[in-house]
Amino acid sequence: MIYPDYSKNNLYNVACSIEDALVGGKACCSNITLSDKIFLVLVDGMGYNILKSAVEGIKFDKIYTVFPSTTATALTTLMTATKPGEHKILGYTTYVDKVGVINALKYTMPETSEVDLLKKALGKSMEEVFNVKSIGKKAREKGKKSVSILPKCIAGSEFTKMLYTNVEEYRTLWDGIYKAKIFGEKGVNFITLYIPDVDLTAHRYGPYAEPTLRAVKDIISMILRDIPKGYDIIITADHGFIQTENAIMLDEDKDFVSSLDSPPFGDARAIFMRSRKDLKCLEEKFSSFKVFTIDEVKELGLLAEKGEKIDIHADYLGIPTDRKVYVYRFKNGYAGHKGHHGAMLEEEMEIPLIRYS
Repeated sequence: MIYPDYSKNNLYNVACSIEDALVGGKACCSNITLSDKIFLVLVDGMGYNILKSAVEGIKFDKIYTVFPSTTATALTTLMTATKPGEHKILGYTTYVDKVGVINALKYTMPETSEVDLLKKALGKSMEEVFNVKSIGKKAREKGKKSVSILPKCIAGSEFTKMLYTNVEEYRTLWDGIYKAKIFGEKGVNFITLYIPDVDLTAHRYGPYAEPTLRAVKDIISMILRDIPKGYDIIITADHGFIQTENAIMLDEDKDFVSSLDSPPFGDARAIFMRSRKDLKCLEEKFSSFKVFTIDEVKELGLLAEKGEKIDIHADYLGIPTDRKVYVYRFKNGYAGHKGHHGAMLEEEMEIPLIRYS
């Protein structure tokens, strides 16, 4: 397993460098020096090994994502320059005080598919509940212009509103890249482009399947063909992928469910658990399954820098060290993905960093 190091070579450090360039005053351990004209492209799921397998003739560095190595957590870190232990969005599902476990990406309860239900129920935006401010909004307060180019299907969500500023939706990738070029010609300081296609393809077919590698090759080719002139270019990812072996349905395990004080949250490869019992016994129950106490999580620096205070609704963290997934279903159904992520195997943690000035 690769433990995150938030002091260097991490997605968090990239975020700090961007904020420092646009806003100022953000101390970070990074060798990235940027101007106040930045074009940031996030290709969801484009792990380092996937890019390495898909393209040739392009120079890129290896950096590491945050933990859990999953979209909700990594995007929040990248767009707010805060560590997971600070923003507390700890997976596809996460815990909110006085509410319980929620679906973070959809800002709703995990038992329903209604997007942004909690906005209606709580009368508060996601930004208010999690008390974070995006880099783009901080930059706007400094007089810098930002634009965020996102797929139409997520452009209006509470999660998007929390992380992105001045959202422009796109319907096709060609449309999105063209819009980035136009905003570059207008001199917008901070242009972000989010591309979900590699993640969607890798989940369905696997990380090294032909459709996934072709998607990466085509996306990178399209971006590099039309990059805005006069900008510092950053192309990176939120996480990598593993090829999934098989799934364990935790909600069907009566002994496991009865050992918990509340439902688990996080991801299928990063399970946060609250219990008055000693859950280290799960290492014997499940093969290749590592259980950390929250004190160990703090000491190892999994959610923040080593020893830094964290306050989350969990006593234990379970992480598979093989290629299994551990699914807790709040409602019926599991997609049976061939590719997955969330834990700390090198394929999940290693992401690329492509830079042009």
